Amino acid sequence: MNLITWNVRGLGRPSKRFLVKDFLHLHFADVCCLQESKLEEISPSIWREVGGGRLDQFFMVPAHGSAGGIIISWNSAIMSAKLLNIGTFSLTMEFCSKRNNLTWRCTSVYGPNARNLKPAFWDELRRSAGPSNVP
Repeated sequence: MNLITWNVRGLGRPSKRFLVKDFLHLHFADVCCLQESKLEEISPSIWREVGGGRLDQFFMVPAHGSAGGIIISWNSAIMSAKLLNIGTFSLTMEFCSKRNNLTWRCTSVYGPNARNLKPAFWDELRRSAGPSNVP
């Protein structure tokens, strides 16, 4: 299994989406965590410009204005996934391999720069390590 994590510094430009897609394809990514997408929303067609046919599923934490944004994507032919926690600064998924039933958790983080938000950030990470926070 290949996992790639990358601070992409924005996916708004088609040229950047092509660059990321090419890299993910070249390295046969099965799971991908992208931070700083700078996207408030992402349509399935825009996601295909990034994940191609291989990374066909995703969850995201939207950016706030032009800051932040987290995307975790995966190949659904290889992994099943369950959303465990979606926060302001993090996204936690549980994956199960369809090949060997290995189950594992993945948390992707994009932390705040502002000092006054640091306590909330750390509290969120502590909560994400516990039981699922998604109904």
